[in-house]
Parts: sequence; C-alpha cells; structure tokens
Amino acid sequence: MAKYFINISILHFIFIFLVFSFVFFICIKYKYFKRLTILCLAFLIGVFYFISGATIFMQDEIIGDVHINGRIKSATYNSNFCSYVLDDIKLNNQSKNFCISLVVYGGSDIDVGSVITFEEKLQAVDIFDKEDDYSTYYYKLNAPYRCTTTYDNIEKIESGYTKLNESVVNSFYEYLTTICDEDMAGFITCVIFGDKTNVSPDIESSYLESGMSHLLAVSGMHIVILVGIFTFFLNKLHCKKWINFLVILIPLTFFTYLCDFAPSVVRALVMSLVFSFSSAIGKKYDRLNSLALCAMIILCIKPLYIFDYGFLLSFLCIFCIFTLTRPCTKMFQKIGAKSLSKPLGLTFSVQLGLIPVLMTISSSFNILSLIINLLCVPIFEFAFVLTLVVVPLCMVFHFMSFMFTFVQFIYFCVTQLAKIVSGISWAYIPLIDLKDIFAICCYTGIFCSSRYVKANIKIKTVAVSIIFLFALVFGGAMFLI
Repeated sequence: MAKYFINISILHFIFIFLVFSFVFFICIKYKYFKRLTILCLAFLIGVFYFISGATIFMQDEIIGDVHINGRIKSATYNSNFCSYVLDDIKLNNQSKNFCISLVVYGGSDIDVGSVITFEEKLQAVDIFDKEDDYSTYYYKLNAPYRCTTTYDNIEKIESGYTKLNESVVNSFYEYLTTICDEDMAGFITCVIFGDKTNVSPDIESSYLESGMSHLLAVSGMHIVILVGIFTFFLNKLHCKKWINFLVILIPLTFFTYLCDFAPSVVRALVMSLVFSFSSAIGKKYDRLNSLALCAMIILCIKPLYIFDYGFLLSFLCIFCIFTLTRPCTKMFQKIGAKSLSKPLGLTFSVQLGLIPVLMTISSSFNILSLIINLLCVPIFEFAFVLTLVVVPLCMVFHFMSFMFTFVQFIYFCVTQLAKIVSGISWAYIPLIDLKDIFAICCYTGIFCSSRYVKANIKIKTVAVSIIFLFALVFGGAMFLI
C-alpha cells in the first residue's frame, strides 16, 4: 500500500483505514499491545524504505544531447532493432552508479561486453506515472534513463570485457551452437540460466500463453534438483550435516550468481539453505517462515520488487502449494483419482491459487494449462537433469555429442505442445481485473482457510466469507472506477 502515499488514492486509503481499524480492535480486545506497536512500526518503516528505495527513479530530465559511454551488460536481438542495457556508465565523462536502457535501430548486432560511445538525448524513466500499472522492467535493470538511437550514430565500439557470470553463460551458449541450431541453443541456455537473450519471441510467447512460462524461468525446480544431486553424493560419503550445509552453500550461491540473482532463484536458494541449516542444527523447518524470510531479504534489497509479477508469481506459487495442495489432493482422492491425487493436487493448487494475481496481469486464462503442466513439468524436469549430465559429457568426450539429440527432442516436443495449446482459441476464458485489493483479500482468505490458522470450521467459514465479500465490494468498486 506504500505506493498510494505517492499516488494518492482515496479508495485505497479507506481500505488501509478499515484494515488497520480491524487490527486495532483485535489487538486492543486481546491486549496485544506489543504486537500492535511492532505492526505500526513495521508499516511506517516499510513505507519510508519503499519511498527511499524508489528515489533513484525520481531523476530530473536532462536537456539536450549527452555524451554517453557505457559497457553492454545484456542484449536482446530483434530483426529491426536491438535492445541493450548499459552499465559502467559515464555521462559527459562523469561516472554514474546506474544503468541505461538503450534501443538501437539498424546496423549489426553488438556483442555483450563491448564498450560503446555516442551522443543522444536521455529520457528519465517514471515508474510512478500510472496509479495501478507500475513497470518494474527498468527498476530490475536499475535504469532510471532510457534512450533510442541508430547504429550509425554510435561513434566508437571497443572490445571491452565480460564479467564472470556473463562469460560462463555466453560460453555455454556458444558451445551449444556447435552441437545444435541457434534457436535450440538459446532456448536451453534460458532453461539452465534464465537468460532470454537468444530465445525466439515466438517460443517465449507460446510458453506464456499456454501457462508454462515458469519453465523458462530459473526457479525452485532447478535448485531442488541441484540440492538433490549434491545431497545424494554427500550422503554416500556419510558427511556430517553441517559439512553438507557448507558444501551445498558454495555451488548454489555460485549458480544463483550465474542466474544474475533472479528473485525466483534467490527465493529457492534461501529456502534450501534454511532447510539445510535447520537440519544441521537439529531445529524444525518452518516452510511459511522460510518463505517470508526469503521475501524480506529480497525486498530489503529491492523494495519495488513487490510490483514485479515474476516476484509475485514465484512466491505466490509456493504459498499456494503450502496452503492448497492438501485440500486439493483430498478432493481428487474423493472423486476417485487416488493414484494421481498428489500430482493433480499440486498442479491444481498452483493453477487455482494464481488466478487472483493473474486477473491483474492478463485479460484471459488458458484452461488447458492445468493438463499441459501436469504432463510437461515432469518431462521438463527429466530433460533438465539430462542436460546437466549430457552437456558436460559432450564437452569432455566430443564423440558423445549424439546423446544431445535426445535432449533436444524432449525440449522440441514440449515446445510444440506449448505452441499447440497457445493456438487453441476456445481454451481462453476472460478474466475481470478487480485490481490488487481483490488479490490481497483472496490470498488472506486462502491463508485463513488453511491448516496454518488454528480455528474451527465455523469461525474459518465466517472469516473467509467476510474477507471475500470485502474483496468483491472493493474490487468491484475499483473496476467500476
């Protein structure tokens, strides 16, 4: 709610007032004065930290052309233009601690790591220009300025340098191009490291529209598989638990660095480390507290990630698994699908639980995403493990590169299924955007109905009914406005 202190919204202030009035009533009635004080302080500190974290995007417009020198940190190549992110910026020979988003029309592609020099007008990015539609793209890039130029306008292109994570990812992609075509190499690089630089736009849109875009993002699946591999070998060596923790910490942290500390990877990393650490010291692992700890760590560094849909989907996906999987599994057991109740319950809980936030992102929902995720996620996990095994073998023993053909075939089949599902027009159902208030209330209701709230069914039913009625009233009001 902190953003509404910047863009004033009367309806949201009323919402905050009602929520706090309810909390004050409960705290005073049950004499939770310490908790009330902590809650108020946390809210005020959060608002202040949120606003201070956004100050880098409160830049003044720079009048006239500026002499720009910067290194290409990342690149996205298209047919008519290329999008670059510049770091190590110098504006009029003065060093800056932020990046610039650059679009170049015409000419040849410029490699990552190159240093370019040109003169152009800069446009300040205003991520607060819309009340309810904040773009976090530039925030994730740490780019308060953007500009557009032509290839002919670039004065100088120097070789420059690449950082370690960029070199590893680029080397991996370059090697894959020697044993498969460029589109497949870019796709597999994205699957392993989350780098979408060389992914075909058609493939990316197919995965997005079919509800499988999470497979193109490095997430908990990658970390869990890596942890499983390391744990298997460490258990064979009969190492002590604290040694297991230290051994797992180093490669997982390095892998997160290679993935450029994407929120989903950081979330999975912290949860895995908390689990390993709790096992090492003999303490019980608490899943929701672990999830909350991950969110707090990321938001302390990047507070505006709270508006990033990648961040939200990553955390809400795990939240839905924790809260909805058990009742969904029981539901499938009752209707006779006992053998498939667990995978069905897991997949259905995620698909059902993400609908409230999807209503604020997309105007439609593909009802076939449940079936295709149930089918493709296990296949994709198998292909990921095969990739981790086959690619190193091919690098060492070149004559074994024929084994990679099977891995390509699996990814090709999954991609074709995504394209088929995304092209079925009748599978899309329209979604009504009831704004973020509706989503917040929905997830509050899901939590209150879960086993984490110790109350009888009658109290839970009343509480959830009130919350959803509240969500419909305020969400409907925001929709009409």
